[in-house]
Amino acid sequence: MALLEIKFWDVGDFNPGTKSAEGRCTWGGSSCSNKPEFTVTDRTGANLGACGEHVLTYIRDRLTHGA
Repeated sequence: MALLEIKFWDVGDFNPGTKSAEGRCTWGGSSCSNKPEFTVTDRTGANLGACGEHVLTYIRDRLTHGA
């Protein structure tokens, strides 16, 4: 079983100066130009911004690779 940590995006979830704090989807990589809708926590414990499309990629990653 994998632990999924997903909540609605909030600028306070990120360190100033990061791409996620600038309102970019960082789970989708540099090619994604969508605004983040969610804050997701990766396997290292870091918060990342994720758009509606890439939150599904996050879920697949966590279910495949676990915590």
